Amino acid sequence: MKTKLSGALIIMLALTACSNQSPDDAVTSTNNPSPSASYSEFPTEPSATALAVAAEVIGMTEEQAIQTIEGISSEQLTARVVRRDDSNYAITMDFSFSRINLEIDNGIVTKTYIG
Repeated sequence: MKTKLSGALIIMLALTACSNQSPDDAVTSTNNPSPSASYSEFPTEPSATALAVAAEVIGMTEEQAIQTIEGISSEQLTARVVRRDDSNYAITMDFSFSRINLEIDNGIVTKTYIG
């Protein structure tokens, strides 16, 4: 029984090894699909609106600054408090041109930056 099974296995391996079709023969096209979005569609710097709003909110209270930032209708801007007085908060390292980071001292925005 073992001899018959071994013989059949050897014949199958020999027939498989003798195949002259390469794996690349099944490829019908070498054209890659083009991506739906090009890199030129993504911003490479903050918008003029985001920069202007970031500068405008310095000196406002935290609540006023957040309302101002999130109330902009021409763009969807977000606010994030990264420091309040002596407390630095853990933040994600992802970069967003539409996010304005706020540093707060005694309830007043003292520094802003995009990211």
